[in-house]
Parts: sequence; structure tokens; C-alpha cells
Amino acid sequence: MNKSLFLTRFRKELAYQWGVFRSVVDWTIFLYLFIPVIVIGGYHYFTWWADIPSWINGIPLSFIVSLLYLNCWQGRIRTFLEEADQLFLLQKRPLVITLKKWTRNLYVTGHSIGILVLIAVLAPFLFNHYTLSMGEIFVIAIYFISLKALILGWKQYLDGIVSTWKKSLYTILIFLACWIFTTRLVMWTLDTSVLFLFIISGIQWLLFIRNSSRRINRLTTFSNDVDIEKQAKLVYVKSIFLFSEYVEKVPSQKKRSPLFYRNSKRIFKNRNPRRSLQELCIKVFFRNRSYLFQCLQITSITTGALLIIPPIWIKWLIFFGFIIILRMWVKIVVNRVMANHFIVNVRKDDIIRIQAEHYIVNFISLPVILIVGLILILISISRILL
Repeated sequence: MNKSLFLTRFRKELAYQWGVFRSVVDWTIFLYLFIPVIVIGGYHYFTWWADIPSWINGIPLSFIVSLLYLNCWQGRIRTFLEEADQLFLLQKRPLVITLKKWTRNLYVTGHSIGILVLIAVLAPFLFNHYTLSMGEIFVIAIYFISLKALILGWKQYLDGIVSTWKKSLYTILIFLACWIFTTRLVMWTLDTSVLFLFIISGIQWLLFIRNSSRRINRLTTFSNDVDIEKQAKLVYVKSIFLFSEYVEKVPSQKKRSPLFYRNSKRIFKNRNPRRSLQELCIKVFFRNRSYLFQCLQITSITTGALLIIPPIWIKWLIFFGFIIILRMWVKIVVNRVMANHFIVNVRKDDIIRIQAEHYIVNFISLPVILIVGLILILISISRILL
């Protein structure tokens, strides 16, 4: 009964996620996008074993370690608990505990395989460029698998914090502290002895098992586990909606004070229909945390690519692509705002709406483009001088 409950919900989850995948990726996308990417990626991967690309020369080993560390913060441990379980299943304590144990083992195993796949992708560089031995790579894999499990356990406790600012503060502090510790530890053990790294891995596994067992045996976390399960189950659907022009992301129902324009005062002294639309879009954009976060995501990913990718001409191509994507995204946000039924009387072909849309796109995108462009110019000048 215990194992059959887990298998039933696991099959149900696989069927649900497969349905989400099929709704986005049909046979044409798989044939013309996925297969070429797999073939081209596989070809380049095998060429790396014979000839290391030149762009890896400017990347230190600490960056590879940081990449593995960032991967440890992806994902979470799920429980497969449902809201209706409180009517019957919650009274069967052994069933709940066994279900949570099986799901914990499942997701820890899955994330461990993900770490091994990432290390396998980086193996040509670790062997041929950084001259690490098979034993050192094996111990590094063991360490990051144990670190991944420990962080997944910590994230369960962090999700239980009600206060948003406390949760954010603790997450940032733990993230930075572990980042510095992990980078220093791995680099130091590679210079001295990887045996220390193996010992730390054992300690991390013991801490994870101890903390995870305590949480599994607690039934008071049922409501929190159900909420986390809902969010994790819809993570891919939210990603699809994020890039959809016709689906608006519903903001959180919790009452929060906006970061900007907290007091609803007029931005423009002289009022007219065009400036009213401009003021409306500006306030909606800067008061919506999801829009600000999405803008930060687009900008940070582009800036990271500009810092990492060596060829200057590719940097400029990425920058021009960033300009197009950012302006298109801002235009989508403006259309979402203007699609509200309160301003539906302003037609799409109205000159006032067109002028307001053009102003908002420039008002939001140009400062961000100038900042990223300045970073690109500084990077280009530093490359030329060096």
C-alpha cells in the first residue's frame, strides 16, 4: 500500500508534465529544433575531447566550481501531497511518512544524476585543460551531490518561513556564505588533498539525513508541503505563461507596499489623454514586482553572457539581440496593461495609444539598454587594452 501510493502519484505527475511538454513541443519543433541541437551539441562535445576550444583559456577553474554550485540551488524536494489528503491520508501517519521518504529519495537521486550529467559535460575541460585526475573529479562529484542534497533540505526549512524579508535575507546570506566556502574549499583541497573534500561530503550527507528525517516525521508541515507542491507542479506552466502575450501572470494576493510610486500622485502636471495612459503604464510597471523581476532576469542573463563569452563580435550580436527582445517584451507588457477593460474604449489604432505605447517602450527600455551598452563598451575597451 505504501509503495503503491507513491507509484500512483508518480505516474500521475509524469502524465501531467508530459501533457505540459506536449502542449508546447509538437513533432515539428522536436524535429527542426531539438534534434539539430542534440546533433550539433554532441558533435562539439566529442571535438572538445580532441581539441579544447580557445575560449576556455580565459575561464578559471573557480568559475567551473561556481557553475556547479549554482546548479546545487536549482530544484526542490517534493512530497506528492494533495490538499484532499487531510480528509483521510493525514490520519494515516505511516502512509504520509513513507510517501515523503520515497519522494525525498526520488528527487535527491534525480538531482544527483543532474550533477553527474553536468560534470560529464564539463569533463573534457576538467581532464584536458585543468588537468584534473579521475579521482579528483570523482571526489568533486561526490561533494557537489552531497552539497545539493544539503541545500535541498535547507530550502525546505526556508520555505517554512512566513516573513518574506526574513526568508530572502536568510537565503541570500546562506547562498553567499556557502558560495565563498565551497569555492575556497574545493580550490584548497585540489592544491593539498581531496581527502578533506571527501570527509566534508560525508558530514554534509549526515546533516541532510538528520534534518530531512526530522522534517519527514513532522505532520505539522502538511499545509506548507501542499503549497510547495502546487508551486512546483506548475513551474513549467508558469514558464510558458511568462512568455505568452495573451496570458497575464496573476500577482500575489498578499497586500504588499510597492517599491515605487507608493503614493498615488500625478506624475505629469499637465493632463491629457496621452499622458494619462503613459502615467498608468509607468505606475503599473514599477508597482508590479513580477515585471521588475522579469526585466532584471533578462538584463542579468545578457550581462552574464557578455562577461563570459570571449569573442567580441559575439558579444555585440548578443547585445543587439538583447535590444530587440527587451523592446518586444516591454511592448507586450504595455499591451497587457492597455487590454484592461477600464481603458478598452481606446482603440488599438488610435494615435493617442500608439504615441503612449512608443513613449513607454522608450522610457523603460532605453535606460536599461544604455547601462548594458556601457558595460559592453567597458568590456571591449579592456579586451583591446589587454
